[in-house]
Amino acid sequence: MIGILFRSIVFFSSYIPIFIMIFLKQMSDFSQKSFQKVWEYNSVFWMILVCLSIISLVCLFVWIHILKKSKNSDKDKFPLENLKSYDAEVLNYFITFIIPILSLDVESWPSIVLNTLLLIIEGIYYVSNNAVYNNVILLACGYHIYTFNDNRMLISKKDKSELLFNKEKVNQIGTTNIFYL
Repeated sequence: MIGILFRSIVFFSSYIPIFIMIFLKQMSDFSQKSFQKVWEYNSVFWMILVCLSIISLVCLFVWIHILKKSKNSDKDKFPLENLKSYDAEVLNYFITFIIPILSLDVESWPSIVLNTLLLIIEGIYYVSNNAVYNNVILLACGYHIYTFNDNRMLISKKDKSELLFNKEKVNQIGTTNIFYL
């Protein structure tokens, strides 16, 4: 149950850039007056997004910290075979939902509910498939996402050539298909 809750919270961190884009889309210019006007359209909505963003970012960074600690564990290490970059798929996953969400009208509760339903549907996929690696924030923080050995997922700051050249071996994170190096 904790794992599902954790993945659900981390899911929202992947939407922080979209939340920012929604806010910017509502602004008429880059001024304090415009910022306040947009905030006042629906301050409850914005406060919910800010709180979700902060909580989810903290959870994402806690998860990254856990990944880094697992890197030094004494568990069996797996060789990297058939390593393929997955960064483009992460961006495709992100881009797929930009247009519907950017159509959000923050003054319309039906629009907010419609987009929330879209977010819930995507969240169910994300959480049930343990797709924590489908997070554009990871890419923005300099991480690369790879697949290897039967679609196992690797998260690393190292580029593909460095991983292959050094014949790296990776640690599994818990019992998931996610690995870190």
